[in-house]
Order: sequence, then C-alpha cells, then structure tokens
Amino acid sequence: MLTVQISTLLALLGTVLMAVVIFAPAPAPAKVTTSFAPPFAPPPPLERWAPDADAFAAPSVEAYADWTAALRNAAPATEPEPPAYPAWPARLHASAACCDAQSRLELVAALSAIRTAWSNEVLRRALEDEPDRIVRDAIGAALAS
Repeated sequence: MLTVQISTLLALLGTVLMAVVIFAPAPAPAKVTTSFAPPFAPPPPLERWAPDADAFAAPSVEAYADWTAALRNAAPATEPEPPAYPAWPARLHASAACCDAQSRLELVAALSAIRTAWSNEVLRRALEDEPDRIVRDAIGAALAS
C-alpha cells in the first residue's frame, strides 16, 4: 500500500512541475542600454619613426677633452657638516646629546630650579660650551639668580 502512495505522489509532483514550467509567465526582455561614449574609432596608422642621427653620434674628441678637463678642475664634493651640538647636555644623560635649543632651554630651567652645587657646575660648563646666544643668556640668568 505504501508503494502505491509513493508512486502516485511522485506522478502528481511531476505533473505539477510540468504545469509550472508550461504555464509560467515568460521572462521580461532585457533592457536596452544606451552608451553615451563616442563611437569607436580605430587608432591612426603608425608613422615610421627613425631616430635623429645626431642624437646617438659619438662626441668629438674636443668635446670629450673639455668634459674631462672640467671634471679634473671641479672642486671635490664635500659632505655637509653635521650641526654642532654642545657637549654639556650629554653630561646629564646620553640621550640628551643631540637635543635642540628648546630642549636645552628646558634643561637650563630644570637645572636652575634644582639649585645644587652639582647643577651650578653643569651650568658653568654649559655657559662655556653653548653655541646658541639665547640659551647662553638663559644660562647666565640662571647662574645670576
């Protein structure tokens, strides 16, 4: 009895699927797209190109002699000198060796706030070593106070 029901159900399912396929609405036609690009034009024909004969000609002996003489007489290239940093910040800490003027001004303010014999000695040495006039003036004012 079960086998009769399964075969009947399968036949009924096949009939329903065929009806859906046959009577389903037709798909909508694809929309036509319009391009606003200019029409395609083939590239222009290639022109025959030949390099200029003078462009690859060997330089004359006189031009080569002038060039080598200019190289011999040229001043040797010098490397730019590194900026001069005073040595006194390195006495406080190795990482302060290459600090800028603003950082050295802050170091002077901190050393003048401490007011110990050690900080006064560092400030005296800094006054001799400091290349920046503004920092030197701040060191002088810190030692005077």
